[in-house]
Amino acid sequence: MSLASEKSEIIKWIHTLENPAVIEEIKKIRSKNSFDFEKEWERGISGEELKKRTKEFLKTLPWKK
Repeated sequence: MSLASEKSEIIKWIHTLENPAVIEEIKKIRSKNSFDFEKEWERGISGEELKKRTKEFLKTLPWKK
């Protein structure tokens, strides 16, 4: 898919959005000057940490008791 057609598809998709939270995230992305992959990588969590947090969250759900 060419860049022009990808842009066109994104524009069409944006016109269908109604969720304010999604629109706000798009605005945040748009306002960023650049994306620092290394900085974002440092802010991320490991797969093990994700599993740990997910297990902890699942234990808090009322249907789990």
